[in-house]
Amino acid sequence: MKPLKTKPRFGLAEPAGWTIGLSLLSLIGGAFLPKIAIITIPLGIIYLAIGIGAWQENRKAAAAGMWVFLIAVVMRAASFAVFPFSWGKAAHLLLWGWIAWEYRQALKRWETESDEEADSKPLISIALLLKTPRYLEEAILAQIVQSAWGGNYTEGDDDDRDGFVVGKSPIFMVKCPQGMFLVHNHQTPYFYDIEETAGHFREKRLRHAIQEHQAWIAVDLITPFDTSLPREEYYPLIIRLIYELADEDVMAVFRPETGQINIWADDVLEALLMPQGEDQFNQVTPHPPVIPVSADDPEMIAAVTEAKRRWPEFLQAFQMKKDGDHFSIKAPVTSDGVTEYIWIEVTGLERDYIHGLLGNEPVALEGFHLGSVVEIPVS
Repeated sequence: MKPLKTKPRFGLAEPAGWTIGLSLLSLIGGAFLPKIAIITIPLGIIYLAIGIGAWQENRKAAAAGMWVFLIAVVMRAASFAVFPFSWGKAAHLLLWGWIAWEYRQALKRWETESDEEADSKPLISIALLLKTPRYLEEAILAQIVQSAWGGNYTEGDDDDRDGFVVGKSPIFMVKCPQGMFLVHNHQTPYFYDIEETAGHFREKRLRHAIQEHQAWIAVDLITPFDTSLPREEYYPLIIRLIYELADEDVMAVFRPETGQINIWADDVLEALLMPQGEDQFNQVTPHPPVIPVSADDPEMIAAVTEAKRRWPEFLQAFQMKKDGDHFSIKAPVTSDGVTEYIWIEVTGLERDYIHGLLGNEPVALEGFHLGSVVEIPVS
């Protein structure tokens, strides 16, 4: 309960104060005038409950105050048709009308400020960008929730469960002891303008994930049950569920609140599961960055020239290698018209060809992956 000395918001102080004052007058009048006690004492109790409730920022009490005083105004106005006019009765009508009006204005301000507050709340959510759409239904999601959060979401009556899962793709609602969540499962790209979004990133892996994903899954916090906690405290709960929802189809992980994004990898997952992982996951570099460079870029031309100049030195060192030595080069690999300069662990050399294994995961080389055997012409 809010301390009574703390002034309520939304302009409730004046109507609530007047309501409490009228309640005290009614109760005192009933105590000293037994003939009217049957009316004034119940009325005083009603006024007191409304006034204290409104002072405590109870919305139902404020609404009740508006209607009680509005009804009083109507009844007083109707009485003028039956009983003689008096300035005292007119003063009552004006006072009650003003109190009803103030309650109405407070409710309007309440609604406006509540909407603004809701708009200002951060979206506590983690999304996964997927290569292909995912099949998901209530029973499957309930099992996943149970694995992520523990508890019982599938067995027995509703009263015996720790929460529930309802809905169907693309939207599910999940209730657990900590709050209400939405689970999204959409068969469309996450971003409205994919090319514009991808254009904000130079790193080709991220751009590829944004451009090529076909579906997405996300977990959003809707209503926390413990409002004393910062909303950000619910990220670990969301991340545990995201961990269970993730599979080999995940291309990237995205945090809508801050715009953080990273490609999906074991290192990124480990970072997410750490304390404050939602702040750190995009700082992990699971693969060497891939940056688009034009063929006539001066730095690229200089690098290629230097590599050719030192090739005899590399060849001599490779021929003298010992057990445990590793030799790598960065060379262009092409597949279906797509070329990437990628690290290759050299396993053998011929006069015209270099044999090796891909040393990092390619971005968009169809049919190639980390460790794929490749043969590169020496040129």
